[in-house]
Amino acid sequence: MSPRSDPEFFDAKYRADPDPWNFDTDWYEIRKRTLLLAMLPHPHYRAALEPGCANGHITTELARRCDHVTATDIAPRAVELTRARCRQQPNVDVRNWGLGRMWHWERIFDLVLLSEVAYYLPTDALTLAIEDMAAHLRPHTTVVLSHWRHTEKDHHLDGDEATGIALAALPHRSVARYVDDDVRIEVVTTVP
Repeated sequence: MSPRSDPEFFDAKYRADPDPWNFDTDWYEIRKRTLLLAMLPHPHYRAALEPGCANGHITTELARRCDHVTATDIAPRAVELTRARCRQQPNVDVRNWGLGRMWHWERIFDLVLLSEVAYYLPTDALTLAIEDMAAHLRPHTTVVLSHWRHTEKDHHLDGDEATGIALAALPHRSVARYVDDDVRIEVVTTVP
């Protein structure tokens, strides 16, 4: 198993540093979070799914705009950190699960946020994961793809490649788009 999809790799990062990507202080992370939340087309959602929740920075913001948030991560320590961050938000459910694993959610989501997660899967696995997800989403579900655009040694794909693959596998209509040198954010709605 490559470190890109190994839960132990990510768990070790969070055990060594509860904020390994500097979500608290890095301007890229703060700005990206602000942009993607501002780009959501609706002020309120019934149920959101956030695979790759990391330590819960976006999760806490989603909880303010959603009746229910299911936040997931493959790293057990990230799950613990998100639970701690969201302990005052009873509408947040945090679970150990990752994009690319079998879809088993009974809840109907009207928002899915894939932020900084799709490029950890190789092309074929990402295509299958998005096709599986799409088969379980109703029309008019908001899906947000937000990714760092640079090549990293721990990523199978860069952000543009991952976003392109996800969009090709997801029947959608574009709602909003933002691109700069560092980040690409695509907001779409699913179509039948």
